[in-house]
Amino acid sequence: MSTEQYRNYMGYLWYQKEDNVYTIGINEEGLEEIDKINSVELAQENEEIEADIVCGSVETDDGPLDIYSPVSGKIIEVNSSVIENPESITEDPYDAWLFKVESDEDLDEDEEEEDDEESEPDPAED
Repeated sequence: MSTEQYRNYMGYLWYQKEDNVYTIGINEEGLEEIDKINSVELAQENEEIEADIVCGSVETDDGPLDIYSPVSGKIIEVNSSVIENPESITEDPYDAWLFKVESDEDLDEDEEEEDDEESEPDPAED
């Protein structure tokens, strides 16, 4: 499966945007250190969540992995199959998404590029 349509978030999560719905899951890098996923706990459908605030966790043999959303909004769908079968995430992390958030916020590549530029000194400011 091509991962071009997925954007990395916080290093170990991915999101995909379609219209104003963001689908969030754990990416392959996030699974590298995980031997076994024991359980998944997520916010409930219709719950309002805030960007960059913990809204769920994945319990692994190595301890919990906090789950965040890149945007604030309302959870419109939780993937019940990953709650029932947490190991499905390790089998296909892009098919085994965690939840979907409806948000009016707009994350795009321009914002990410601006963040990168801010971390480098600007010679024009000298």
